[in-house]
Formats: sequence, C-alpha cells, structure tokens
Amino acid sequence: MRNGMLLIMSCVMSVIVSTAYAQSYKFDYHPSYGPAPMGGNPKSIAQQLSYENFRSIKLLNTAVMNFGGGEAEIDKLVDQYAEASALYFQNKMLESAKAFKENQAAILNTAKQLSQKYNQDTNALLKDSINMNVRAKLKLKLKQSEGRSATDKLLDQGQAGVLKANDYYERFKDAKSASAMDLISSIYYYRGAKDSMFQMMRIIADYQSKSQAEAEVNELIAKKQLQRSRKEETIQEKAEQKRKDLEAKYLDKYARDMIDNKNLVYVSKEKEK
Repeated sequence: MRNGMLLIMSCVMSVIVSTAYAQSYKFDYHPSYGPAPMGGNPKSIAQQLSYENFRSIKLLNTAVMNFGGGEAEIDKLVDQYAEASALYFQNKMLESAKAFKENQAAILNTAKQLSQKYNQDTNALLKDSINMNVRAKLKLKLKQSEGRSATDKLLDQGQAGVLKANDYYERFKDAKSASAMDLISSIYYYRGAKDSMFQMMRIIADYQSKSQAEAEVNELIAKKQLQRSRKEETIQEKAEQKRKDLEAKYLDKYARDMIDNKNLVYVSKEKEK
C-alpha cells in the first residue's frame, strides 16, 4: 500500500510541477532565523514544494522504515502531502501553499530525528572500528614497515565519510525551516561510511581466521596428530569456518544497517518465521 501511495504522489507531483516548470521559488532567509514568511506566489510555492516534498519523502522512506517511526510515520507524511495536493486541485492556492509548508516542516523534523540516529550510530561504529583495527594489527604483528594495510585504507574511507556526514548534520540539525535535502545528504554519507567499516571488519575476520587456523594446524602437526601433507588443506578448511564465525561475531549485530545501506527495508528473522 505504501508503494502505491508513493506512485500516486509521483503522478500528482508530475501534474502540479508540469504546469509551471519554468517558475522558480527560492527561500530568502537563513534556516537559523526561523520559518520563512508566506510571501510570494502561493501557486509557485505549492508547485515547488510539491516536487521537493515528494523527493524528500521518497528518499527518506527506507530510513524511516528501518530507524524511524515506520509505516505510520510515512503514512502521516503522505497524508499531509495528499491533503496539500487536494487543496491545489481545488484551486485553493493559499491553503495549499500553507499545507505544503507544514508538510515540509514535518519532513524536516523527521530528517532531523533520523540524521541524529545515524550520527550517533555511525560515530560509535567508527570508534569501535578504530579499536578493532588497532587490536588486529597488534595481534597479527602487522608492522608499519609493511605499508598501509587494506584495513587502514577502508578505515580512512569510513572516517572521511563520517566527517563529511557530520558536517552536513552539524550545519542543519538546528534548522527551523529549510529543505530536508542537506540532512538527507548526511544520511547518504553515513551509509557510505558504514559500508567501508563493514568491509574492514570482513577483512579483519579473514586475516584472523587464517592466522588462527595456521597456528592450530602447526600445533597438530607438532603433536603428530596431523600429517604434514594435509597442512594446507586443513588450514583452508579451518580458516573458512573461522571466517564465517568471526564475520557473524562482528557483523550480525549490524544486520539492519547493512540492509538499510542497500536502501532496502529490514525484516527480522523473527518476522520471517
């Protein structure tokens, strides 16, 4: 039903915007200074916000479903949008512009709450990832003279993404009236940063599994409990199972995040049963 409503909104938005695509609408205020006045042409405001609000709702849909108020929150935003569109087609332009502005404010509030969630979670993930990388390098005796490892590079990418996302978030988290797009951009960068750190965790799991498997096999050979001819085969077997176990240990708690990064709605295993 939610997808159907978004399709209807898309059609409505196309009709409204196509009637005056060449017209432009620009806010003449700074977000920190409070809501913009309702000055200007109400029809132009309604047309512009019809496009902007639809785009924001569509882009926020997955994030709301995974980390926000779920379908109820999406339905609220969609219902507001539909009401504003109905007023437009009744030629009640002032009322429509006001309704679209209220819808814009509600979308912005949703984006604030979501970006705050992503900000907290991703910064915590970055801290854990730094600690994990340091511990892994020390345990595996990876020396600086060996050059920067793949985990270092992925951690750098994750950190860069977090800094970019934090910049968007800090600049717009207190905006009183503005487009939600900048906060949506912060969510985009937080997702990218998470991806880099999840890849780093997979590589660490692979490094550790091979190291542990080799140590166990060498011990078995030393105790004459394994023929040397089966060394490489046994290392591979043990390493594969250990890699799966370590990946599960590091990544299972981020299952929702990894699904969200693919712009898909997370469904827990309990719901699937």
